[in-house]
Amino acid sequence: MSKYNRALKCSIAKQYLQGESSSKELSRLYSIPSRQIRYWAQVFDIHGSQAFMPHGFAKNAQTKLQALTHMWTNGWSISHTSAVLNFSSSGTIAVWLKQYERDGFQGLERSRGRPTMSKHPFIQNKSDDEKTLEELKEELAYLRAENAVLKKLEELEQEKHRRTKKKRK
Repeated sequence: MSKYNRALKCSIAKQYLQGESSSKELSRLYSIPSRQIRYWAQVFDIHGSQAFMPHGFAKNAQTKLQALTHMWTNGWSISHTSAVLNFSSSGTIAVWLKQYERDGFQGLERSRGRPTMSKHPFIQNKSDDEKTLEELKEELAYLRAENAVLKKLEELEQEKHRRTKKKRK
């Protein structure tokens, strides 16, 4: 999700490109860094009405590598390459470049975000008869801790409810 909507980016870029205001004036007016405004103007200048449109570019490592190769073969900066590819910021290409320099092609294959956490780390899909005494103790400790957290949460919610009732009276 973008911090600024597409219409605002296009409007600010138009104002800058038409010479109505400088990037510093627009920066003060909208509280947006002037560098960001100049980048939006560059993207808008290249793509016009299609600027900042969502696209499915770079879903895999191969297309990321193609973007980096395009940048290297043309001698473009990260910012200009991002603008040509119609990205909302140049940070995406910069991250890919760091990943590629650090880990090569495998660095580009990594998925975004954190890995999913297992539901209950101490509860396995074995029956109780199959578990060792140590596994049963770990599961019991985990369930007791989970129960204590839920009780405390309920207690805090009740306390909050009591406080709001007192304030209303």
